[in-house]
Amino acid sequence: MKFRLACVQFRSRLGEITTNLGHMAAWCRRAAAARVAVVVFPECCLTGYCRPRQMAELAQPFSGKVQESIAEMAQQNRVLLAFGMPEKEGEYCYNTLIAVTAQGETQARYRKMHLWAAESKWAQPGHEYATWKNELAHFGLWLCYDTRFPEVARVHALQGVEVALVASAWRASHVEEWRQCARGRALDNGIFVAGCDALLDAGHFQCAGGSIIAGPEGGVLASAELNQEGMIIAEIDTDAIAARRADLPLLYHRRPELYGKLLEQVASPQ
Repeated sequence: MKFRLACVQFRSRLGEITTNLGHMAAWCRRAAAARVAVVVFPECCLTGYCRPRQMAELAQPFSGKVQESIAEMAQQNRVLLAFGMPEKEGEYCYNTLIAVTAQGETQARYRKMHLWAAESKWAQPGHEYATWKNELAHFGLWLCYDTRFPEVARVHALQGVEVALVASAWRASHVEEWRQCARGRALDNGIFVAGCDALLDAGHFQCAGGSIIAGPEGGVLASAELNQEGMIIAEIDTDAIAARRADLPLLYHRRPELYGKLLEQVASPQ
């Protein structure tokens, strides 16, 4: 199956949800005009990213007008879209990536498993993978710091995922590490990785918007200009996965009986 996929990096305005939704809708219209079927937005793009106390204050359930607005933009533009938000459920907050179908239905909700530094002060870690299959491909979701953990992408691949939709707010000082990680996870598993990075200057940290789409051979299919708003587009051909794995059957050549050490916890360096 072939389809066009886009990653959109834009500057979210802190706490201005209505404004940010308007920007997302405008980008979805541009994507639809470019015959894009899947659109990925950055981590916490709904609210912007800030210090822990503010993130907890901005967190809200994915319901009501926000859910209706996202559903409408997906449906009107006939795109599957994934976007990040600080989500609140009961007394807990999560760093969440949500996928909404071209029919406006909530398809999947992923809560970030690996929390980075101050993030753990406002968010609870998630415990479940989010994958699904539709007429385009078998998709999976993960967020930012998860990309540094090869186990996450490997589990996705073993579950049949062909295209990983990844939202990020990666530190600008390490943007090349982000791109290397995204390419590595694609190469390790013979999958597509669509990584959408935030544009951000929150004072205490900056994000450069290093969005990237990598193919199953680890090659760069599209890469965004740093520090500029924009949309990158790549054609995804899921048949390329079978061709790559026929040539290099990494998943088949695994020897799980030798990997018991992976289940052991390592002492904290602090």
